[in-house]
Amino acid sequence: MKDQQASYPQLRFKGFTDPWEQRKLIDLLNQPITDGPHETPNLVEKGIPFISADAIVDNRIDFSRKRGFITEEYDLQCRKKYGPELYDVYLVKSGSTVGKVAIVETTKQFNIWSPLAAMRCKGKTNPYFLYFLFQTKENQNQVKSKASNGTQPNLSMRELEQFNVQISPLHDEQQKIGAFFKQLDSLITLHQRKLVKLKELKQGYLQKMFPENGSKFPQLRFAGFADAWEQRKLLDIADRLDNLRVPITASDRKSGDTPYYGANGIQDYVEGFTHDGEFILVAEDGANDLKNYPVHYVNGKVWVNNHAHVLQGKKTITDNRFLMNSIKNFNIEPFLVGGGRAKLNADVMMKLNILLPTFDEQEKIGSFFKQLDDTITLHQRKLEKLQELKKGYLQKMFC
Repeated sequence: MKDQQASYPQLRFKGFTDPWEQRKLIDLLNQPITDGPHETPNLVEKGIPFISADAIVDNRIDFSRKRGFITEEYDLQCRKKYGPELYDVYLVKSGSTVGKVAIVETTKQFNIWSPLAAMRCKGKTNPYFLYFLFQTKENQNQVKSKASNGTQPNLSMRELEQFNVQISPLHDEQQKIGAFFKQLDSLITLHQRKLVKLKELKQGYLQKMFPENGSKFPQLRFAGFADAWEQRKLLDIADRLDNLRVPITASDRKSGDTPYYGANGIQDYVEGFTHDGEFILVAEDGANDLKNYPVHYVNGKVWVNNHAHVLQGKKTITDNRFLMNSIKNFNIEPFLVGGGRAKLNADVMMKLNILLPTFDEQEKIGSFFKQLDDTITLHQRKLEKLQELKKGYLQKMFC
C-alpha cells in the first residue's frame, strides 16, 4: 500500500488520476547522456562562448560567467561528441555544485565542458518536466548520494542514466507541470531582477549623496543644503558601547525573541538583551565580506556578542541611520589587521575620519535610505516567499 501511495503526487491538475511510473532515467531520453571535452580547451579572445559548471547559477545558464571563447574549429571538434540544442537539460556532474541543473533556452551558438552532463529528451519526455524533476529534493539527494567522495564529488554519466525516477506517463500532465513551474520561475526571476536593480540604485545613491575623492561636497543633495561637510573623528560623533556585549555559546543560549548579533548579522534569537535603543553594529572580526564590510542598523532590544562593535551617534550631533550608511560607504579594508580572520581594532575604528553635514541634512539622508532599505526588504521577502512556494510545490507535485 505504501508503494502504491508513493506513486501518486499529493497535488495534481484536474483530469489526471493515473499512477506515476518508476522508470530509469535513460528511458526518458532519446539518446545517451553525453558531456563536453575532457581536455582543457584553448580559449581565445573572441569566438564561441564556452561554459562549465560555474555558469549554472540559480538553475539557469548565466553566459556572463562563461569560461571564455573557443574557435569555430574547436567547436566543430566538440560537436562530434555533443552539440547543444534548444531544450537540452544540463546537470552539473562534478565539482562543488554537483546537482545544479539548467535548460537551454537559446538558439545562439555555444558549447560546454565536461563537468556538465547533457540530457536530451525531446519527443520522449517534456524537457521542462525533466528539468524540474531534477530540482526536487528526492532527486537532488539521489545525485549527491551517488556522487563519489574523492577530492571532489563526481557522478558518472552511465550511473546517472540508471537513476530511478518517478514520472507521469502522460505527456499532457508532464507539459502542464513543466509550464506551471516555468511560469513560477519567471515570476521569481522578475523579483530577483527588481531586487538587483534596487540594490544597484542604492549603491548609486550612496556614491552620489556622500562626498568622494577628498571632496567635502556630495554630487547630489536635498534642496536647501549647500554648506561643506565637516570632517570629524568617529570618537567625537559617536559613543562605543562594546562594554555591554556578552557572548553566549550556542549550547547556553535560551531561545527567545531577541535577535542575537555577531559580526555578520543575526545568528540566533534568544531571551534577554544586552542593548536597548538605536545602534550601529560594525564587525570587529570574522567579517565574511571585506569589500562590503558588515554594518547593521538596529533599533530596540538586541543581544550582541564580542565579534561586533556597538556604536551610537551622539544626540543632536549624529543621526544613527546616516552614520550607518556613512560607515557602510567607507572603505574599511585598509584599516584591518590580521590574516585569515581580519580584525577592526576599536582604537583604529574610533579614529576614522567621517564627513558630516548638519544634523538636519543627516536626518533627511538617513530617512531617504530608510525608505530605500524598506523597499529592498519588502522585495527580498516577496522573493523568499516565492522560493519557498516553489519548494513546496516541487514536493507536492512530484512523487
